[in-house]
Order: sequence, then structure tokens, then C-alpha cells
Amino acid sequence: MHNVNGGVTTLSPLINPVLLVPFGSHVLLESRTDFTGFFQRNPQPDGPFKGQVFKNVEYAQLDWLADTHLTVVVGRYLLPFGIYNERLQPIWIKNLQDAPITTAIGTRTSGSGDGYMLRGVVVQRPSYSIQYTAYVSAHSNIEQLQSARAAGGDTSIFLPKKRLEIGTSYQRFLESRNINSVAAYVSWQPPKVPIDLKAEFDTSYNGRGYWLETAYNFTQLPVPRFVQRTQVVGRMQQFFPLNGGGNSLPRIDTQRFDFGLNYYFRDDIRFISSYGRTFSSQRNANIWNVGFTYRFQFPLWPGRKK
Repeated sequence: MHNVNGGVTTLSPLINPVLLVPFGSHVLLESRTDFTGFFQRNPQPDGPFKGQVFKNVEYAQLDWLADTHLTVVVGRYLLPFGIYNERLQPIWIKNLQDAPITTAIGTRTSGSGDGYMLRGVVVQRPSYSIQYTAYVSAHSNIEQLQSARAAGGDTSIFLPKKRLEIGTSYQRFLESRNINSVAAYVSWQPPKVPIDLKAEFDTSYNGRGYWLETAYNFTQLPVPRFVQRTQVVGRMQQFFPLNGGGNSLPRIDTQRFDFGLNYYFRDDIRFISSYGRTFSSQRNANIWNVGFTYRFQFPLWPGRKK
């Protein structure tokens, strides 16, 4: 991805390999690793690109599917706080490549936890279902497996006929300072209109804020078929620091607006672009992103013949 933030140009190639290994019908080993390159012109603005590649194990977990009401997870997992970190973070899923400002709330220190997690569906009916997640994470300074001591959970109700989900998350951060973090979120995809609407409010010791994002696909417009592969995205967000902010959060009131234009050549190949503008008392800045995402999959070994 090519990024220009306040006149500073960077290149950020990213590879996200995912591994899935089933053991029978009830046990699954899954893992995702992040290889991110960060290359910046040095000197600015016309010097050669220099930088390095960072790697991180986002999750490496063993899942035991006890039944529809309970899945036991052991290992390294993504912290299920809010709707972004666990569900929208992969580059081939998110509509805008920059994460919301409040993503740092409830995901310290690495966005992952090392420990165990319980999750499942409390009740499922044709008109609604209620899901839950509860987890405990231990402190770890092991390279690529960093995590903080924390405990928390998430719950939401989903209305399948309306394709509407409303949920909330809670976390107790148990490191040097015990901190409570809370999130409330909503996700709505109307059945008759190709709109994807998501919103979230987050609050913690270091600040509070919200983001609202909507995406529209041209699939129902009376335009040529190749134009119907276009998607437009908009996001607005605000953050208000508390107790000085910090911990990967702004220290001053910040507003940001983003507009994105994406094009799907196929379901697995996508052109992405966006323009954003950040407003704060410190400075106003333009942010440009342009890039491609490519998603592919293949079996590690041939399947058995039945």
C-alpha cells in the first residue's frame, strides 16, 4: 500500500498468511501471522525508500467445538473487544485500510491475548440469536507473543431477518494500572439495499470516542456491469482524551473524515484507495492511501478420496 500522511510518503507491503488444520470434526488449529514492511523516503521528500519488515503472530489457537453453545479456545487469540479488532482487521476484509482511532482501546498491548477463551451461542431462534465471549489473558514478554494480563468479554444479539447486530464489550486491564474499558457497537446490512453500516463507541481511562462507517456497492445501480464492481466508503470519527490520553491514543481532541473508493476485479482481487483529513489543535493533515489486496487459498495436502 502507498500512503501519504501530511506530506510524508511511505510504502507498506503486507502479507497475512492464515493456517487452518482440522483434527476430526471438533478440533481446529488456526493461526495468522503478520509480515508488514514499512519503508519511508529518507531524506524526505525525494530520497530513496528505506525501512524494514516487522513480523507478528496475531493468533495461534486450538479450538475445541464442544457443541453449538460452547467453543473452548486455548493459546494466542485476538482480543474480542468491539467489532474491529477480531472481525474487520484483515486487509482483505476492511473497507478502509487505516484502523479507527479508538482501536487502541481494549486491545493493549498487541491486540492479542495469551490464555484461554470461551465462546458460543446462548440461545438461537429463527428471529434472533445471542452470542457470548469470555476470556482471560496472561502477561507475556516473549518475542512475537507479547500480551497483557487482562480479562473481559463480549456479547451481542443478532436479528437475521433484519441483518442487524447490536453488542457490547467489557475489559479489565490488570497490569500496573487497573483500567476498565467498554465498547458498544452496531452492524447493519439491510437485506434489500447493498449498504454496510457499522458504528462503535469506546471509552476507557485514556479517552473516549466513536466512529461511524458506511459502504455502498453499485450492484443495484442501472450502470454497466463493470461499474457495478465499485464500492464507495465513508467514515467519520472523533476522539476526546481523558487523563492526558496516550497509550497509542491522541493526547488532544481529534477528528477525522475518510472517503474510500474500491474496485473488485474479482472477489479475491481488489483495488483500494482512500482520502482522509485529520483535524486537531496541533495540525490538520491529509492522508492518502492507494493499493491492492489479493486473497487466495490452497490445501496443504490433497484431501482424502471417499
